[in-house]
This record gives sequence, structure tokens and C-alpha cells, in this order.
Amino acid sequence: MTRKSARLFLISLCLVFVTNPLSGFASAEDHQVAYIDSQRIVDESKAGKEALQKLEDFKKKNEEELSKKAKEIADLEEELRKKKFALSQEAMNNLEESIRKKNIDLKRFKEDKEMELKDLYFRHLNEIKERIIQIVQQIGHEKAYTVIFNKDESIIFAHPAYDLTSQVIEIYDREVSTGSKGEK
Repeated sequence: MTRKSARLFLISLCLVFVTNPLSGFASAEDHQVAYIDSQRIVDESKAGKEALQKLEDFKKKNEEELSKKAKEIADLEEELRKKKFALSQEAMNNLEESIRKKNIDLKRFKEDKEMELKDLYFRHLNEIKERIIQIVQQIGHEKAYTVIFNKDESIIFAHPAYDLTSQVIEIYDREVSTGSKGEK
């Protein structure tokens, strides 16, 4: 290609892009964009509700146990207060040591159960999240979406017409009802 023909080719290429910058690319109408609200899926789907109920049950059970342990300590402290002058020094020291140990046990119990609750929360949340991703990818492939966003990840505005959340919840609930996990 000579210099002159190369220059003409570049000029004509520039003119094509100046007059129609998206020529050779799919038009905006060919792109489908949608979003999901993953928090709403967790809150409204059967699996999400079940997971949240399990977490609430775990929390309630531990609060009851925590309350029992705290009452034991309060009872011992009340006993110490009432019998302070009637107890020997050794008996008083033993009771104080028992209270101290129970307070330490209570603190450890509380910390352990908080960690267990966090682990349980993230385990359930990750299971739900993984399945949501699979369902969204399946919908994206089937409906030829270009992009599907998660509303929770910094979308400031999205028109409700592009929301796939209800569709994802419907598919997810159907899977939970039938016990299937839908292969990709």
C-alpha cells in the first residue's frame, strides 16, 4: 500500500467513525441491562427466610443460655452480699473465686456464641449468594443480557422495569420447593 492510499484509507476510516462512531459495533438497543436486589432476595426468598429463621433460633437459644448463666452469677453475688458477715474468710474467698470464674466463663461463652453466629450467618449467606449468582447467570444467558448489576453494589438509580429480583426469587423458591439446585 502506498503512502497516498494509506492516507486515504485512514481519512475514510476517520470519516466513518466521525459520522457514525458506533458503526461496526452493536447499537445501544442491542444491549440489555438489568439488576437484582440481593438483600431483597435474602429477605423474601424461602431459602433466605429459612436461613434468617435458623440464625434467629440460634441467637434466641444462646440468649436463653446466657441469661441462665448471668442469673447464676447474680444469685451467687446476692448470696455473698447477704452472708458476707456470716461466712468465714475462706468460704467468702471461695464464693468470690466461684463468681470470678463464672464471669470469665460467661464472657467466653458470649464471645464463642457471637463467633458461631457470625460463622453461621456467613455460611448461609454464601450458600444463598452462590445460588443467586448461578440463577442470575442462567437468566443472563437465556435472555441475552449484556450486563446484570447487583443493586446493593453502588447503583444510585435503576428503573424498576429492569429489576430481575422477583424473577430470581421465583426461580430460587421453585428450586427450594422441589429440592433441586438447577445445573448450569
